[in-house]
Amino acid sequence: MRLRKLSEAIHLCEASQRTLPRGIFLPQKDVPILLAAIETEATHLLTGDLRHFGPYLGKKIEGIKIVLPGEYLRTRIPD
Repeated sequence: MRLRKLSEAIHLCEASQRTLPRGIFLPQKDVPILLAAIETEATHLLTGDLRHFGPYLGKKIEGIKIVLPGEYLRTRIPD
């Protein structure tokens, strides 16, 4: 029952065919991840991919803050 309720809140989308914002360089496999976040107007992109998203951690790209999952949770869960 809980899984069903959670899955009802999921919205699937495809990344647009647009290009990455100027100055953003990612491997082709990571491009759809960022473009989907931009397309859906996400506020945050959570990633553990330090190799490719590391240079963008803590920064905003088109209004989307790139953060580690633990960092995001620390800002959302009260002590």
